[in-house]
This record gives sequence, structure tokens and C-alpha cells, in this order.
Amino acid sequence: MNLSKLKDKRIAIWGMGREGKTTAAFLKVQFPDKELIIIDNNNMDGAENFILQSDLLDHLDGFDVIIKSPGISYYHPAVKKMQEHGIEVTSATNIWFSIAKEGKVVAITGSNGKSTTSALLHHILKSLGLNAELGGNIGTALLSLPVDADYYVVELSSYQTCDLAYAPDIAVLLNLFPEHIQWHKTHEAYYHDKCNLLRRGAEINITNFNEPRTLDIAKNTLFFNDPDNIHFKDGVIYDGAREVGSCENFPLLGEHNLENLCAALSICKQLGLELTKCLAAGSDYPGLPHRLQIIGPINDHYFVNDSISTDPEATLAALNALSDKNITLIIGGEDREQDYNELCNHIDHHNNISVICAYETGERLFKQLKTANKQQTSSLQEAVTTAKQITPKGGYILLSPAAPSYDAFKDFEQRGNLFMELAKS
Repeated sequence: MNLSKLKDKRIAIWGMGREGKTTAAFLKVQFPDKELIIIDNNNMDGAENFILQSDLLDHLDGFDVIIKSPGISYYHPAVKKMQEHGIEVTSATNIWFSIAKEGKVVAITGSNGKSTTSALLHHILKSLGLNAELGGNIGTALLSLPVDADYYVVELSSYQTCDLAYAPDIAVLLNLFPEHIQWHKTHEAYYHDKCNLLRRGAEINITNFNEPRTLDIAKNTLFFNDPDNIHFKDGVIYDGAREVGSCENFPLLGEHNLENLCAALSICKQLGLELTKCLAAGSDYPGLPHRLQIIGPINDHYFVNDSISTDPEATLAALNALSDKNITLIIGGEDREQDYNELCNHIDHHNNISVICAYETGERLFKQLKTANKQQTSSLQEAVTTAKQITPKGGYILLSPAAPSYDAFKDFEQRGNLFMELAKS
């Protein structure tokens, strides 16, 4: 939805979380005299025109356009009803993309690593003295960003790529693993919606050479991890056969983070930046919380907060990053019908890994694991207490749940923060 077309429309905002509130504030600046209709699960005192979400279908004649928050599924039954009624369903993401801007837009998505890659790229650009902004799913609403940046690094979730109608200058898809079945209804729909970013017609599409689901989706595609392009080997970054530099000073653990680095450097190359300087700029990247975040030693143990790992592939990457350590893994969370075969097989064949299973997927994982080094608990508090008792001195207590947090926590940040508190107590 183009911003100019909203001028004469009756507008409703569906969902008043952080993005919904930012959208309302933005539209108030653009159209000071326009009354917005607010739709939410909770009563909002002081809202000009408020509709409870449960009553939404009774008010379809009251608005022309609805701006849906990302957390509300595009497959919600009300969406189809509104579209059949002639109401345009759009998003704050589409509104932001429609706004004319001179700066280059780099949009990054992927099942794993999108926040790290986005923040890393933004860090590199800022370190080189460039005027760059970071926003999107990473936490800063796009409509709150200034309009005069030279570069926009935009992290997009599958919720945002699903109905994306515009193309960035550079579109990046890092990888695909089964996720978010509650929102997308099937894993196949999730893959399709994620890949919609590559179908928008960006000048350059960048994706993973090792990801078979994305190899033939779009034209103008460049592959990272491709031996002919930017890749790593034996701790060194290469651009084809040319050595760019060593990764020894790169601060993030694991080969999966070297893949993220290769993706960021591939973007830098397309922006015309010098790769050796970009690699050097990445050496002091501080990382993001809840992503292989190590604290300790505390009472002879190291604690690793990897609460962001909401699928088995991410947890497997965390175990590989700590492969030479004695590990007590705390695992389990909301069940999204993910396949744990490869992860369980890995654990079963490594005697240095003990496992504590908890929460919704805990029982399924406990039954599936064949290792004798397993226990089942009912909570994170109990799991950390048990881990402290069974982990040898110098060992690593790793929270990498391989599942989302919503069965017991507000989000992965709350889960990770509690783990950090329990580690220090």
C-alpha cells in the first residue's frame, strides 16, 4: 500500500504491540486530522475508535484498509473475510518499503542467523563511517527510522516476507528450516512465504549455496558458501580463489557464524566495499544477547545462553561450536512439530553431552534420546539446579532449547534472562 493512497482511506490498525503503536504515531504525523480505528485483543482506554478483535467481523463496513501487525497470521480466518469484503490488508513493512528513499535497502531473512547477520552488517557499515540504519524484526520498527540514511539494513521475519509487495535493492535468504507452523499452518507454506523475499525482483538476490530449497527460486542470484564466491575454509575467508583474510579474530563461535560472516561480506562486496576492511571491521563485533552468550566461570562452570535457538538445527550448531567441551544441554519448549532425529542422533553419539529435557517438547525428546546421560525436569529453574549438580568442573551448561519459548515464557529473551539470573544465583 503506497502511503499517498492512504490519504483518503479509512484506516484500521490491527494489533497494538510495539509496531502497531509506532504505525499509529507515524500515521498521525502524516495525516493529523485522520481518525484511526484500533483493533486489539485488549480494551484500550482513550482510543478514538476501538474494536475488540473478537468483534472485528461485525465492523467490516467501517474501514477500507487494515494494517495488520506481524504477529497476527496472514492465514487468520478474518483476513480472507476482509479481502472478500473489498478491504485491503497490508502491513507497516509494506508502507515503509513504499516510501521513496535514496539509500540502499538490504533485506535479510532466514530461519537462523538473520539477526546476527543484520547486526553484523550494520556494525561493519558503521565501523567504516557509513550512514547506516538497522531496523525491522530485530526490534526497531521500520517506520521509526530516519529517511536520510545511505544504507538500510532490514531484518525480516517470515511474518513480514509473507505478503511483502516491494523489492529491496539486495535480498538475502540465509537458510530454511521448519518453523512457525502455528502462524503459517504448514512447513511448506512457511518455506514459500520466507522465499517470497527472493521473488520480489531485487537487483541482487543472495542466498546460501548449501540451501537446496532456494537454488532455483529467483534470477540475479549470488551464492555465499560457494567456492566460486565468498566462502570460508580452514579458518580463512576467500572470495573465489583469492584470500580475503583470517577469521581468527572473529569473535563469534561456530561455523554457522562464519556462514553469517560470509553472507555479510557478500553484501558488502555488492555494495562496492573493500572486503579486507570489512572483515577487519567485523573483528570487534560484540554479538547479540541470547546467542551463544558465554558467562563465567561461576563456581567452576561456564554458562552459555543460546535461548534464541528455537529449532533443532540451531541447537546442533551450538553443540558443534562447543564440541571440545563437556556440555550439559538444557533443551525443550513449545512443540512446533519439528524433526529432532538428527539432533538426537548427534547427542546419542557424543559422550561429552548430558541432556536435561523440560517443557512441552521435553517428554518427546526424553523418549527419543537413547543416551543414558539424560534427565527430565519440569522447569528451567529445576533444570539449572540439576545441571549445576551433574556438570563436571570446567564444564559448560548450555541453554539451547531447540524449540520456541511460548509454552512457558513471553519470548526467548525472557527465557534467556531467567537462565542468566539462575546461573548467577
